[in-house]
Amino acid sequence: MSKKLAKFLQLNPEEIKSAKALRLKSIEDAVSLPGGPSRSKMLYHILWSGKGYEVGVGKPGKETERKNPNPYDMWPLIRKGGVPEERSASFGDIFHELEHMSNKSKYSLELLGCLLARSALMLDHISVDNKVVYSPNEVVIDEISKDIPSMFNVPLVVFLQYLETIALNEDVKYQKNLNTKGKQYSKSAGRPNNLLTCAHLIAVLLGKASMVDFAYGFAQQRGVSAIKIAQLPSCFPLLEIDKTEAKIISEEIK
Repeated sequence: MSKKLAKFLQLNPEEIKSAKALRLKSIEDAVSLPGGPSRSKMLYHILWSGKGYEVGVGKPGKETERKNPNPYDMWPLIRKGGVPEERSASFGDIFHELEHMSNKSKYSLELLGCLLARSALMLDHISVDNKVVYSPNEVVIDEISKDIPSMFNVPLVVFLQYLETIALNEDVKYQKNLNTKGKQYSKSAGRPNNLLTCAHLIAVLLGKASMVDFAYGFAQQRGVSAIKIAQLPSCFPLLEIDKTEAKIISEEIK
């Protein structure tokens, strides 16, 4: 079955180049969403719905109230029956979920790692009614769901859409602001670093990457530990890229 899924998961450098426009549009669309006057009166925007759930963002987010505010911050949310989940998933929560997955099925965990790598590069995003929508392959989702039907107490596809809103918020946070030196952040800041950090942990749990390198990465990359694109061929062979293609892809998100 894994070989059949490879055709849905393989990375294409040319597609990654064209996906740049989708990333930029998704950021601009998110920034243009109106916010409420305060966090207690935030406005909600639903970006996806299914399985009885709604996934979206609330504006303004908590970082708008910091001493040095991020005016574009949003609150990623899962809502059921019109009621948002109060608890947000931290990196720690997500990491624990991935660890639980590894105890259930290494195969499904590897498939999830492939999806996260693709999402980091906007390869499973499409334009629908002039809106950028995350649309992971249903065949792959169904295959993962055989072993891991849910994460964070919601159906798998709901949690993936939630991770998408977190990645979008990270993109808005970094790609619309300047760093401490007054310069633009690299293209890897935001979505790529966020999702590739999750993929990095998956590679560790699969025994294909070093735990020491993963841990040390947080010190080097200040809060994230994104897997290097050059590691993807060996850690996630279903992505079907070679070292030359990996180098090309790496240049695209520098």
